[in-house]
Amino acid sequence: MDFSVPVCKSRTGMADLKQLSHQWVTTVIGVPRKLGDLSDARRMSDTQITEHPSSEKPIIWRPAEPPPIIENQFEELRFTFVTHPGLLKITLVNFVLNLLTLWFYRFWAKAKVRKHIWSSVHINDEPLEYTGNGLELFKGFLVVFFCLLLPFGLVNALISIQLGPESGWLNVSNGLFALIVYVSFGFAIYKARKFQLTRTNWRGIRGNLVGSAWTYSLTYFGAMLAKSMSFGWATPAMNTELQSQIIGDMRFGDGAFKFKGRSGPLYPTYAICWFLMMFAVIALVVVAGPIIYDSFEPLMSNRPEQMTKNIWAFLFTLAGVILAYLVIYPLLWAIYQAKELRTFADYTRFDGAQFKLDVTTFDLIKLTVINVLILVFTLGVFMPFVQRRLARFLIDNLTLEGKVDIDRIKQSQAAVDTRGEGLADAFDVGGF
Repeated sequence: MDFSVPVCKSRTGMADLKQLSHQWVTTVIGVPRKLGDLSDARRMSDTQITEHPSSEKPIIWRPAEPPPIIENQFEELRFTFVTHPGLLKITLVNFVLNLLTLWFYRFWAKAKVRKHIWSSVHINDEPLEYTGNGLELFKGFLVVFFCLLLPFGLVNALISIQLGPESGWLNVSNGLFALIVYVSFGFAIYKARKFQLTRTNWRGIRGNLVGSAWTYSLTYFGAMLAKSMSFGWATPAMNTELQSQIIGDMRFGDGAFKFKGRSGPLYPTYAICWFLMMFAVIALVVVAGPIIYDSFEPLMSNRPEQMTKNIWAFLFTLAGVILAYLVIYPLLWAIYQAKELRTFADYTRFDGAQFKLDVTTFDLIKLTVINVLILVFTLGVFMPFVQRRLARFLIDNLTLEGKVDIDRIKQSQAAVDTRGEGLADAFDVGGF
């Protein structure tokens, strides 16, 4: 069948062309209507089945189906910790290389441990990836060394040589250095967290902190002053403010974390721990005070020959007091720390989903005691195992209530630091 439409080359053939066009439309699409009758054509395209007398099969018109709507998939995130072998080998190799390099290998050692622990943390069965390396950490250390530590060391040496070691200017220099360290403490913590987040990937998306490190540092410095001047009673309020700042600045891709809550619910637990600690200190003073006094009484009575007999009693008593304090302090304050961890998790949200951390005081005490024993009996060599135990403890007890629109999250466009956490390494506040 010829479906071609003849082309009219003259005005006299217009009538013939209209007749041929009507026949062509009738033959091809089976619509025995005039071309201008658009309303009938629309109705027929939706509902009618037209069979031309000369066709063998009817041509069925159906409405076009709309394209499928692809909705974003909301996911319920599950956190699991999968223990991988190999940490013992990493620990021993790191220890040997640290000894051979006078501890300069610690930057690369830290990166290896982080890669191992990060890969054990799974979200919906997909592991985290740590992309940092030892060279970045070493570069950060060099910046701090040449910009802070070395200048102050040279200034103190110059003062000692020119003015003598008893010069008052040496005390001024040391005081200025101490002030800079205390003011920069929060800066070091913030930059360390930022570096770790920007080197943490999940499904190709990295984390970040987008706020000001100096703003956080000044808040941290003010918090230290407030805690000391209030005998510790400002701790819940200051900790809540610091957590609000750092969580509010935290990002996963372009998705923001939210932190909202008051410090009020923390104060009843804090008050219990504070008064229990005061009672423990008073009890230690009452028990150990007379023994320490008797040890020094011969010296005060101009009987120094008796001092030798009592010196061992003094040393054992002092060691007992220090040991008792080191045991009692973390046990009592574990009550408050568990409460603070649970509360801060409740105050934290991501994409509308709320975090929960199921931590009890007993769990925290057990974790702390075992970690301390590991460090004591291995002389600190097995610190990577302590870090893995801490990570597993947090991940095993962490949940996220609600679903997250993961498909909506895009990669962050914020700048990424090229140097590591040098100041945090110098102050030993870098965490993992």
